[in-house]
Parts: sequence; C-alpha cells; structure tokens
Amino acid sequence: MMQQEFLQPSCPFHTVINSTLDDELGTCDFNFDDDASDYSLTSNLSYLFSNEMIPFPPCDDELQAMMNEFSMELGNFESVFSDKVKDFGTSFDNSEGSLSLLSQVSSPSTPTKSSEASMDSTVTFLGEDMEIDNQLGVLHLLQAYGEAVEKEQRELADVIIRCLSDKASPAGETLERLAYNLSPDFEKKGDYLMQESRKNFKAAFKAFYQNFPYGRFAHFAANSAILESIPDDAEHVHIVDFDMGEGIQWPSMIEAMARQNRTLRFTSVKIEDSEFARVPRQWSFEETRTQLCDYARDFGLKLKVEEMDFEELVWEMKRKKKGCCKEWSVFNCIVELPHMGRSRSRKHVIEFLQVAKEMLCRSGGIVTLGDGDACEKLTGSSGFGSFFEGYLEHYQAVLESMKISFPTQLAGARMAMECLFVAPYISSHGWLQKWEEIRQGYHLQAGFGLEKCEVSKDFLMEAKELMKGESSYEVTIGGHSKNEIILEWRGTPLVRVSAWRS
Repeated sequence: MMQQEFLQPSCPFHTVINSTLDDELGTCDFNFDDDASDYSLTSNLSYLFSNEMIPFPPCDDELQAMMNEFSMELGNFESVFSDKVKDFGTSFDNSEGSLSLLSQVSSPSTPTKSSEASMDSTVTFLGEDMEIDNQLGVLHLLQAYGEAVEKEQRELADVIIRCLSDKASPAGETLERLAYNLSPDFEKKGDYLMQESRKNFKAAFKAFYQNFPYGRFAHFAANSAILESIPDDAEHVHIVDFDMGEGIQWPSMIEAMARQNRTLRFTSVKIEDSEFARVPRQWSFEETRTQLCDYARDFGLKLKVEEMDFEELVWEMKRKKKGCCKEWSVFNCIVELPHMGRSRSRKHVIEFLQVAKEMLCRSGGIVTLGDGDACEKLTGSSGFGSFFEGYLEHYQAVLESMKISFPTQLAGARMAMECLFVAPYISSHGWLQKWEEIRQGYHLQAGFGLEKCEVSKDFLMEAKELMKGESSYEVTIGGHSKNEIILEWRGTPLVRVSAWRS
C-alpha cells in the first residue's frame, strides 16, 4: 500500500527565519504580577500559540532580557536555595559496612562520549590520596547503581545512591544534577526547591515553551500532519487528546478550523497515572476548557471541549455510524515532553492507541504520536543496567541543551526550570517501571495496523532551515518506514513525531 505523506507545513517556516525574538515578542507581556496565580496563559495568545515556530535559539541579548524578567519573579530563590543546599550530601555514612559494600563497585574502563566533554573538575574520591575527575566518578557510580539494581543487589544499590548524594548538586555539572534528582535527598530538599519554583510556574512555563524547541517542534509537526490529512468534504473535526494538559497545542488548530469554516470538538482522555506522577498537574481540565473556548470565541469558531475516561470514549466512538464522511477523527498522543512536566505509563499510551486503531477502522481519521522519552530507542537493551544508562544519556542531553542557551548569570532561572520541567522525569523508580513495561511488550512503535504516513521532503527541508542557526540541533527522518521526524541534540534524539491513518 502506498504511504501517505505528511508534515507539509501549512505555515512555511521561512516566514519567521529572519524575524527577531524582539519582533515576535512585541505583543507579549512579560511584566508578571507578584501573584502568579493571576497570570493568564491566554493573554496575548496570538504569539504564544502561533502555528509558526520562532527561530532557535534566540540571541543572547534577547534571551537574557526575557529571562531577567522571569528571574525577578524568583525573588529570594537563589539566596534561600544556597542556604538549603550548602550542606548537601552529608547524609552518606562512611561506616565500615558501607565502604565494604562500595568496594564491590568496579569502575567502567571507558567513559561514554557524552561524559568526556564535561570532565573538568577534580576531587579526592573516597578518601584516597589521588585526584580523579568528579564527573567521571559520578558517571561510574551511576553506571554501578544501574548494574546493582539489575542484579537485585538492593543493599549495594542503596549504598551507591547514598554515595552519589555526597557528590550530587542541583547547582553542579550535568551529571551531578542528574545524580541529585536520583538521590534520596531529592525527596527532602527537592520538594522545597519544587515548591519555591512553582510559585512562578506559569511565568516559567511560558518562557520555557517559547525558548526551547521541544514542545513547539512536536506540536507544529503533529498539527501539520492533522491539517494535511483532513478531507476537503469533512465538515466536523473531532480530536481525541491523550494528554491535553494546558491545551497549548491547540490554538493554532482553532484558528485553522475557523478559517476553513469547520466545527471542532475536543475530547480529553481522563487517566489517573498516580504511579508515574511525581508532581501534581498545574492546570485543571475546567481551566483548560475555559481558555480554549474563550480563544475559539474570538475567532467565531463553534467549539466543544469535553472529558471522558476510556470506557466512555469507547462507548461514544462506537455510537458513530461506520464510514461517516462528514466527520474526521483525530487521535493525538503527545507524551513526555519537558514542558508537560509529567510522565505517563506506556501501558496507558498503548491502550489509547489500540482504541484509536479500532475506531479508525470504522471511520476515516489519523493518529499522531509525539514522544519525548528515551524508552522506545532502548527496547533492545540487554538489561536494566544498559536501559538505565540510556536514560542517563537522554536527560544529560536535555540538561546540556538547556544550559548552553542560558547566560551564566541566569543560573537561578535555569535551575528553577530544570526543577519544574526536567526533574519530574528523572526517577530510578520510574525508569524501572518503564523497563518492566518494555519487558511486558508495551512498545509504542510496535505497529498499529494502520497506514504509516511518510515524512515529506519539503517539511524536512523547512525544519532543517529553521534549526540551522544552532549547530547542536539537527532534524532527521527515522522509523522503519521513514514516518518519524526527529529532533536531535548532538546526535541524541530528544523528540519523535509520527503519524498513521486509516
């Protein structure tokens, strides 16, 4: 069967290549009030929710101006932060038993490529009179921890993670920050840092989404696939969204449907993912529905937004008449992107995709899948140790891609954003759960029995043109049938977007 092409952009990227961030921010208000709860995400939506992507990265002066305003919202965060972490790591117990267990850890002979670039500090390791690189020491301990968990050596794993606490810091180098989020101390000090960062959550969210490409890239790709797939005679578009969250993906779709004189309906899937949720959701469904409906009203669009669980969704979809050509069904699943701040069970994602397949076999439609997780590329891991290392590499790339865009004087703003948007995904317990799901066969790319939509060359060229200002980012095509468009950072895939249709 011939494959469909998708991702031919409805709004060409080149229209914004030469624009400046100051031009794009002309209608945006970054004078945040003291009360972050009064901050409206729907203010100045014409820029924040534009279907176009701003050039990335913005120049240093522009980024600094934006982040300086966000940093002002942090108040005394940095001074309080320093007080809270100055004694960080003192919990490691250098008892004879602990050292005896730790002596079982063997250091890998060859460091990974990604760690070599940042090995520039030295410390005395475990009291021995020799200088070794602190980053290399942290890397070896992290690798040893993964191996200990794989071999079910729980006591040894506990000792290693406590030793990591002694070397970790939320203000340190990348591996030290990773170790901090994996350490037991994160449960104590990390909760405080999260609470302080959340005081300015919506301001941080807006700055994060606008200045880093992960979410905007995924949303543009998915929305382009949806718009290209809609038949000319479709009068109604029904989008079933696996994780609507704050709804930031959809205003550009609302604008497009208004221009095309179609009606639009959103169904948000209600799923309780308590096992994977480390932080509460920042937006309620009612708030998101109100924001989207208000935005649609400005464009004269008839919009319906509802929420259903899986059982209600299946019952509702089965009521539809088979082959009804007037409505086009869309099943959208975007997961694990940093701005979302929450991890989801792969089992629930597979259940959603199975429902989508069943429903699309009855009527026309498309499935869009965006994934910011490392899980799928690690399905061939020989054990949890290598799976764990794969996750370390993935989130090391995320943290480094953020750090390189921040001036050093804005370290406090960067730490707050890392705490809000990256830390929720860094969890040895969560990674172990995902490893178990992979072993049980929950693979997102295992195939859906639908027709894969091949990525068009035009879109690939436009996306590459967009990202050419930053040599560390690259846009590539992947997947067995060339139906994935991938955003990479220094060779590490950060976001994958693909589409299937009936």
